Amino acid sequence: MTHASHVPDEPTGLPRSAALTVHARWPDRRVAVLAVAGELDLATAPRLEAALRRLAARRPRLVVIDLTGVVFLGSSGLAVLTAAGTLGVVLRIVAPGSLGRIFALTALDKVLHLHDTVEEALAAG
Repeated sequence: MTHASHVPDEPTGLPRSAALTVHARWPDRRVAVLAVAGELDLATAPRLEAALRRLAARRPRLVVIDLTGVVFLGSSGLAVLTAAGTLGVVLRIVAPGSLGRIFALTALDKVLHLHDTVEEALAAG
């Protein structure tokens, strides 16, 4: 049974105009999928970082970060995703199409586990 929830308790001080949503679902007790949509930049990266920390505190075995809905990915977003590897969970990132090319151009595809679909990331996990 899949349990879906909106990630609550966003950090204070973020502008409400920041267009980013973060939605968590749990395909099983030890696996979380974090769907990120909108613009992931300097203004919104702290929201993703806070969501990842809260998620990691629940001690999943695997976290899949689905960036399929991201329309802009800036350097601050890349920094949060890179730092997420230090949270003590197995991390897989779904970055299809042009998002995947951003990771390749920055050589982050060498240090992060990238996939084209959530299904592929879950199967690899």
